Amino acid sequence: MSARFRFLLAVSLISVTSVVLAQDIPANMPRRKAGLWEMQTTGMGGRQQTMKLCLDADTDQAMYKMGTQMSGQKCSKFNIDVKGNSVVSDAVCKVDGPNGPMSITSHSETQFDGDSSYHTEGHVSYDPAPAGMGQMAVSSTGRWVGPCAAGQKPGDMIMSNGQTMNIKDMHP
Repeated sequence: MSARFRFLLAVSLISVTSVVLAQDIPANMPRRKAGLWEMQTTGMGGRQQTMKLCLDADTDQAMYKMGTQMSGQKCSKFNIDVKGNSVVSDAVCKVDGPNGPMSITSHSETQFDGDSSYHTEGHVSYDPAPAGMGQMAVSSTGRWVGPCAAGQKPGDMIMSNGQTMNIKDMHP
C-alpha cells in the first residue's frame, strides 16, 4: 500500500469515522449489523466516494481495536459521548502528512438508525493545511445492503476505484 494511500485512508478514518478511534469505547456504543455495508462519504474536494465493507462482530471489534491503537499513539484529545443512537466525538490528532507532521482537529455527530444505517456530519481542520485546504466539512452515510458477497471475508473493503483490501491487514 503506497504511503499516499495510507495517509489518505488515515485522514479519512479520522475525519469521518472518529467514532471508531475512541480510546475508551463506551459499552453503549451502537453496533452495526453483520453483512455488507455501503458507505458514501463527501468531503475531500467535494467529491463523493463510495466503498463497501464486509462486516461481522469480530471485524467491528478489530476496527475499534485498530482505532484505539491509532488514537493512543496519535491523538492528544479524544472525547466520545453516546446518548441512545447518537454519538458525538471530538479529537485532536497528529499524523505524518506528505510534507511532515500535521495536526487534525475534528468534531463529528453520528446518528444511528438501529443497526442497519447511520449518518455522520463532521468538520475537520488541518494545520498546516495540505494543498491549501485548512478546513473541510465531511458527511458520511452507511447502510447495510445485505449479506456479504460469495467469496468475501469479513474485513474485505472495496474502494471506489475497485481496489480491494482487508482492513484487518492494516497496521497503524
